[in-house]
Amino acid sequence: MQNQPSASEPIVPRRYRLPFILLVTCFALWGIVNAMAEVLVKAFSSVFPELTEMGTIMSVSSHYGAYAVLAIPASILIKKYSYKAGVLLGLGVFFFGVLGYVPAAIFHSYGICLGSIFVYASGCSILETTCNPFVLSMGSQETAVRRLNFAQQFNPVGSLIGLLVATYVIFDNMVQVRPGEVLSDEQLSQNLIWLVTPYVVLAAVVLLLWFAFVFTKTPNASAPGEEDDSRPARSFSASLRSLLARPRYRWGVLTQFFYVGLQTMAWVYVLHYGDKVMGYDDKTAMYFYIAAMCCFIVMRFVCTALMKKFNPASMMALMAVLGLALCMGAVYLPGIAGLLCVVAISGCLSLMFPTIYGIALRNLGQDSKLGAAGLVMAILGGAAIPPVFAYCLEHESLSALAFGLYSGPEAALRSSYYVLAVCLVIVLSYALRFRNAHNSKD
Repeated sequence: MQNQPSASEPIVPRRYRLPFILLVTCFALWGIVNAMAEVLVKAFSSVFPELTEMGTIMSVSSHYGAYAVLAIPASILIKKYSYKAGVLLGLGVFFFGVLGYVPAAIFHSYGICLGSIFVYASGCSILETTCNPFVLSMGSQETAVRRLNFAQQFNPVGSLIGLLVATYVIFDNMVQVRPGEVLSDEQLSQNLIWLVTPYVVLAAVVLLLWFAFVFTKTPNASAPGEEDDSRPARSFSASLRSLLARPRYRWGVLTQFFYVGLQTMAWVYVLHYGDKVMGYDDKTAMYFYIAAMCCFIVMRFVCTALMKKFNPASMMALMAVLGLALCMGAVYLPGIAGLLCVVAISGCLSLMFPTIYGIALRNLGQDSKLGAAGLVMAILGGAAIPPVFAYCLEHESLSALAFGLYSGPEAALRSSYYVLAVCLVIVLSYALRFRNAHNSKD
């Protein structure tokens, strides 16, 4: 717990506060669409009844797949120009992406919907590549991880807003499809209008935010550790070699990959646990999903405050151990106790993404921008890890780990939480290995 920043040192210096406020709005922005992307899979089947399960899941694949496309080009852009240029480009791409739902409604085209999702998620990729290191640069390195945790607090707030919009604006106004029922063209059009409307409103908000950035003076901040770096700018290949030679960065990208998969499973499968274990309907299970998100938000505020006194990596290790215990509770505890463990897992995840990010990028200097792109590309874990969980669930591969306490689909779902446990072990290993990152030069 040594070498921690002074508790009196501001997380964000006064001169950076206005652009910082605008930046945290961006964090909330991609939180909204990330949450909606995960819960609106079911909504697409109410708008395009001809879709198969594989067809509807393509909406999630389009969303997470986009993160691998523009992260590196965004890092090259901000390295050549500025963080502000990256934010403006990201917001612009995001704007045209969400606005793409309008022609999708006019032509009643799922293909255009997928294209729209891919474009706005590409905007999210640019924003995440830009905003995270931008936040790290707005002050001293000693407060950088705490500052990023503070900014990231607004991401789950956005996710909560997205869940509420999906639940009470979209689902509550859609005509629900019952088994064997065929909706009329008028009903399908009504469903599509309710699906599109929130995104049109979001486009207006993004446009206002874009103009706010244009007319706000932003600091010409340097990448973390780059302030005193007088060396000539590195080429892309030289930066990549430098990054891959650093164990703290290399393992950070891998850990982030598994963490994002862990987070996606922890949230999406709250609904499945409520269904298969507790027998709840979708709307009742959604309340526990929202409770998990609230737990995540509260714990992020608490953890950020505690970082004034405690080492962030040590705190992450403690949360990973607690998360492992809760995973075992999800597997073995009966009834509501198991479900509460599932909800509480989200609280343990609250500080992990920004803490891994901050540790991996520390002292990278002029390689920080490309390094940020690699960490954003690791979000692909949200598309790659959940199918492993789903496979174990569908084929009951790990059911024997329930030791006969439960059977059938319930045993399969409970025992699949061992996949989450494996991801938490990877996070724990990273936290323990690099808990003294503030002294590390690797």
